[in-house]
Amino acid sequence: MRPTSRALLILCGLVATAAGPATAAPLRSEHLTVELVAQKQALVAGRDNWLGLRLDHDPHWHTYWTNAGDTGLATRLEWTLPPGWQAGAIAWPAPERLQLGELFNFGYSGEALLPVAITVPADEKAGSHATVTVQANWLVCREECIPGQARLSLDLPVVAAGTEPADGTAADRLRAALAQRPQSVSWASEVVAAGEQLEIRLRGDDLPAPEALDAFAVQPQILANTPVHVTAGDGTLTVTAARSDYFAQPTAPFDLVLVQRKADGLRAWQVRARWPGAAESGKSGTSISGTPSDSGPGSGAPTNSGTPTFGTPATGAATAAQATPAGEGAIGLLAAVLLALAGGVVLNLMPCVFPVLSLKALGLAETAHAPAAARRDGLAYLAGAVTGFLALAAILLALRGAGSQFGWGFQLQSPTLVAVLAYLMVAMGLSLSGAFVIGARLGGIGQSLTDGGGARAAFFTGLLACVVASPCSAPFMGTALGFALTQPAAAALLVFAALGAGLALPIVVLSFVPLLARWLPRPGAWMDTFKQLMAWPLYLTAVWLIWVLMHQVGPDATALALIGLVALIAALLFHGRGQLQTGMPAWRRPAAAALLLLALAPLVALPQLAAKPAAAGAQSAGELWQAWTPQRLDALRRDGEPVFVNMTAAWCISCLANERVALSSPAFAERLRGGGIHYLKGDWTSQDAAITRYLAEFARSGVPLYVVYPRGGGTPEVLPQLLTPGLVDAALTRAAAGASSTPATRSPP
Repeated sequence: MRPTSRALLILCGLVATAAGPATAAPLRSEHLTVELVAQKQALVAGRDNWLGLRLDHDPHWHTYWTNAGDTGLATRLEWTLPPGWQAGAIAWPAPERLQLGELFNFGYSGEALLPVAITVPADEKAGSHATVTVQANWLVCREECIPGQARLSLDLPVVAAGTEPADGTAADRLRAALAQRPQSVSWASEVVAAGEQLEIRLRGDDLPAPEALDAFAVQPQILANTPVHVTAGDGTLTVTAARSDYFAQPTAPFDLVLVQRKADGLRAWQVRARWPGAAESGKSGTSISGTPSDSGPGSGAPTNSGTPTFGTPATGAATAAQATPAGEGAIGLLAAVLLALAGGVVLNLMPCVFPVLSLKALGLAETAHAPAAARRDGLAYLAGAVTGFLALAAILLALRGAGSQFGWGFQLQSPTLVAVLAYLMVAMGLSLSGAFVIGARLGGIGQSLTDGGGARAAFFTGLLACVVASPCSAPFMGTALGFALTQPAAAALLVFAALGAGLALPIVVLSFVPLLARWLPRPGAWMDTFKQLMAWPLYLTAVWLIWVLMHQVGPDATALALIGLVALIAALLFHGRGQLQTGMPAWRRPAAAALLLLALAPLVALPQLAAKPAAAGAQSAGELWQAWTPQRLDALRRDGEPVFVNMTAAWCISCLANERVALSSPAFAERLRGGGIHYLKGDWTSQDAAITRYLAEFARSGVPLYVVYPRGGGTPEVLPQLLTPGLVDAALTRAAAGASSTPATRSPP
């Protein structure tokens, strides 16, 4: 390029910087003001450009560091960038230790800024403008916590490489935040376990003085979150910290951040802490400096910034792996697919799927002696089941990618969807009972898709089977789905597709094996009676769904939904009566439509009318259990108490079956009392982020989950998803006896 042309490009870039703001308008949320800012007034092609999320907290409120401490959730940033651009991870400034009662959290108060490096390709056209957008998700807390989110954008000019744009209004703040990043150092380190304490001994040049020095582990569940004690002597800096209640045994090296706050400013260092004789994993430690290489190339799609990818496994994950039943540890993709396939087959034995199987049984009876039609419908049912699981998986992965805490069965945490399913079950039951005929316009809404014959009905029956299967959890499913939700999207979708294929497999086999059809009678008048009998499982399912709804929204809102259900029944009966008459009056159709609208109106009001849940934590009079909270569990573990944790939900059929079979007998109650075992129950009927995080610690994506913590500490034991009284009694006996009696191999799945 000639010098004159280059000078013109630089001049155009400098002129362009005057037009582009380096900050977006601040956004006020609950107890927090957020703002997207840039260090410079323009972005320079071919280099890193620093942007940041400014957080201005109300007094006494705070947000969280990458390791949040006892409670909380790290701030997450998801970037939408032009093609070819890259966003680094958050360059986390040094945190502060925040105390609330007996809890200690790590994060930021007052004004804080989270820098992120954005790399612009060298061939980006100078003089152009680019929009950089970030979706920020945070948790702001005082004594209570409030989740928040905001979508912020900056429109900035791009200038040629070699240009130095003027500083933006937030330049000094960004430089200050970058200066507070821990400086990576190569001091020699050694971690020594001394009872309930861990000592991290550091040697090297330029060690800081121990005064005003604090220390934080980047990976959670290694060090306790309580304050540390720092001493110096003989050229060694020693950090003494209590070990985490979840810490089981020495693992791979971890990362330690030292923070020193003095009157003249703040300094921070990051060092790799190693156990004696521990081998490195072959990867470097966890980087919290926020270099763009931490994220993939931009392609116009969102790029995550937030909790960094660890170079070595976090202890929390290791603990969960140790606490996983035999056969449910670290598995590969092929094993997960096979487990999902087996879990899908077993789902057919679960009561939640039976109402839909009754519909499919009608189809099998109709096509049993028509092999070609049977094969067509079997494949259509398979396609519907797989499509349903893929759709649910895609929604679930998208919600989790956006920072929401959801797991398997999340759709039934929505009261509106629960009510819709109850309406649908009643409508399908009335159709099977002969109250109205499928095919007319009103009756053809929704449930006509699953009734009658043909590939369309089979496909939508498979789709419905997927939706109603979510309240049940079968053996093998927990391991497969827990693995899937930690994998890239393609691998996760493959596991969910295998689950759908397993659910449909028995029907497909029946459709493709003519020999089995000989056991079914030929179609005839008996099918009308059979059809009416099959309506009753649907009615019973509707009763169960209404019971679930009452747990979610309370009796008042449930009564409103029942009024809507009565209106729906009236609309369908009214419509069915009109089908039997010739020359239907013109007013009947508007009247039926009005009744249908009256039936649907309560669905809109359900979320607003939902009753607030009762305060958790208090033990109900005469009951054995207490409401689970992370704080209550941590307090019991610190005291060395044995604990039985039951994660359940009102819509989880497997959970209710286990309660009835193994967790409600006098012998179970006596075992708890005799062993001094605390029984904590977590209710996941409605969405609960804390429970979702707890499930993830054990590589689970849904309920049920049963965890037994032994007396005196030690590795928790995870029980299978299907319980027997003897299995529970044996696990509680081991827990009451103490950690030394915990078996090396866990209960089988």
